[in-house]
Amino acid sequence: MPLFARPKRTPEPESARPSQNSVRSDVAVERSIEDFRDYLLGEVVPLRPFGIGLLDAAGLSLCESLSADLDLPIHSHATASGWGIRAANIVGAGPDHPVVLPVLDEIGVGDFPGEALPPGAAVKVAAGAPIPPGVDAVIRDDIVQVLAEAIRVTGEARVQQNLVLAGSRILDGDRILDNGTELSPRALGLIAEVGHDKVLARPRPRVVVLSIGDNLVEPGLPLTRIDQRYDASVAMIAAAARADGAQTFPAGILPARPAVIATNLGEQLVRADLVLVNAELGPELLAALPELGDFEVCRVDGFTAPLAFGLAGAERVPTLILPANPVAGFLAYQLFARPVVEQLGGREPSEPEQVVATLTVEVAADPTRSSILLADYTGELVRPLPAVGEVGAIELASANAAILIEPSAEPISAQTEVDCWLLG
Repeated sequence: MPLFARPKRTPEPESARPSQNSVRSDVAVERSIEDFRDYLLGEVVPLRPFGIGLLDAAGLSLCESLSADLDLPIHSHATASGWGIRAANIVGAGPDHPVVLPVLDEIGVGDFPGEALPPGAAVKVAAGAPIPPGVDAVIRDDIVQVLAEAIRVTGEARVQQNLVLAGSRILDGDRILDNGTELSPRALGLIAEVGHDKVLARPRPRVVVLSIGDNLVEPGLPLTRIDQRYDASVAMIAAAARADGAQTFPAGILPARPAVIATNLGEQLVRADLVLVNAELGPELLAALPELGDFEVCRVDGFTAPLAFGLAGAERVPTLILPANPVAGFLAYQLFARPVVEQLGGREPSEPEQVVATLTVEVAADPTRSSILLADYTGELVRPLPAVGEVGAIELASANAAILIEPSAEPISAQTEVDCWLLG
């Protein structure tokens, strides 16, 4: 069954939700993958937009419709060097019937356009120079003979010849970008060109990522005990959140002591719109969570370790406890945390790219719950990766897909079609 093919869950009434500063840890209550995702999204609202400078707004979504408040070009200007005239004044001009026009002024690039050109006169202009009102064509030297203070014209001109008119690119009041537009470099260039220095946009969600565990060591430090291992989860989850548009704050590793957990997590809330914790839901963490706020612990189909979610601190910051195992933590990030990051940023929450593929080998199944297996997807075929001992970031780096195996009392035979999602 596909990951998100079932009807949407009916939201819980407010009376059914846990009270503040509690932990509902009855892990006998289970949620499907879709139900847990919908539950999280139902608890999170997009961040409020505010005025953000153009460079800082790159990659965000516009939260207003923008219109130009000036014409572009601001002034009509000549595209060639020559003589600004009124085209009607030289109708019928030719070698046998020349028209003589007095030259009243000379305008260069960067000059002011000056007074309006009266009928029957001309003004000398450089390419790129602004033209005065009344000029509706620029003629070149091929039909002009220069006299002392006048020109003799021996040809006709069409209206707007060798001219770019004010407002021909954008008129004052034209809509330039719609609400919801992604602020790409090209969009920001357009905004700057019409004179805006800020836009109304939602900020990047601030995501704090940390791990909890007495046997974890930050990369770069020495391992001093046989039971220690390097923590891969903070770097991996923080990088994934950054790739999804978040501003990330890797906060390292906390020891599994309730007072330390509560104090340090509480301190992180001041700079967070979302906190992601990689940890086992042991008694130490369960004892610390009520100090922070309102949490629910549950088992999610496909995951062997329970997950938890709550709203922490006075600002009720969304806080998601991911499995400690790097593989399960990363899969949980893709399924549950990524949509939350996207919703905080005002984007439509995405779903993993799903495919149907044929198993190349037989795989075991759990008769009571779904299983998620790392795999190598090659178009129409999918091969589960062998799991020898503890599976971690090394195996995850070798995978490009995950297989969802539904509950079954019998092994799933080779050549069976299974549902997969592609790993980002």
